Amino acid sequence: MSFDVNRPPADVATVVAAISQLQRRDFLRFSAAAAATGLAGGARAALPAGVKFMDDTEATVFTRLAQVVLPVAGSPLAPWTPDGLLQTLDAALLGTMEPHILAGLKGGVKYFDEGPMATHKKRFTALSDSEAAQFCDAWGNGEQPPQRGLAMGLKKLVQLSYWANPATWAPLGYDGPMTQRLGLKRLGNAPLPTR
Repeated sequence: MSFDVNRPPADVATVVAAISQLQRRDFLRFSAAAAATGLAGGARAALPAGVKFMDDTEATVFTRLAQVVLPVAGSPLAPWTPDGLLQTLDAALLGTMEPHILAGLKGGVKYFDEGPMATHKKRFTALSDSEAAQFCDAWGNGEQPPQRGLAMGLKKLVQLSYWANPATWAPLGYDGPMTQRLGLKRLGNAPLPTR
């Protein structure tokens, strides 16, 4: 079976639409889930402990993408570990997706990994840092909506997984959700008072 890198999997549009609907409230919910999963790194076997919704190949794609879009080394930003990032991504994001959305995402990850085959003759996971960054930029700014949406959506998932870790907030001066700090009752999506 051959894979046409110019034709996205059927569910990529569904996945892109679902990812683009993530809002600040989702980020806060994911932050709580990330704290609960524990972000301690450790020796990495095939997959980090507790990862249930991705396989080795998908974990490799997400880790490589994080290396490209989260270059925090040498900056005041908190470092990340592949295990912590993948555990958060798996539990707080992938684990909350409907099965058909998750299946589409898995197809999208494969499509993204195979995307550079046409131009670089290698998978995304085998690209150098500069090639991988150029590929992400090319797809993220490209004319093909599925490629553009997928590149932006996968980057968003990786970035949400990083920022969900409360340890990443301190360098920004963010001390967490105001509702927790002030002990405010959560009202969900209730409208703000009008007076």
